[in-house]
Amino acid sequence: MKRILVVDDDGMNLRMAEFILGKAEAYEVLKASSGTECLDILAKENIDLVLLDVEMPGINGIVTLEHIREDAKTASMPVMFLSADETAATQEAAERLGALAFIRKPFMPQDLLDNVQKVLSE
Repeated sequence: MKRILVVDDDGMNLRMAEFILGKAEAYEVLKASSGTECLDILAKENIDLVLLDVEMPGINGIVTLEHIREDAKTASMPVMFLSADETAATQEAAERLGALAFIRKPFMPQDLLDNVQKVLSE
């Protein structure tokens, strides 16, 4: 079973992603509500994919991904963004840091599943 860490400061988005991915029965979903909590979980757990919000209090998703890339244990970890922030600067930063997808919120269930399946089957 693949382990996915969903990181979002909005509890409804966390529950929605957990519900959608949980129905697929191929994924174990872990949740974090901040970039700091995400980094703490990544230090302790083996995760196959991170779904990361951009706009969060504290350290945002871009800075969180910078930290993920700086750590040898997580440097090559697959990361996708789930965000309503579609500015060119944000998308460029996501690409520069190797994010594999940028899924617009509110996300469609099938879009989320298709992107996750594509990344985890590679």
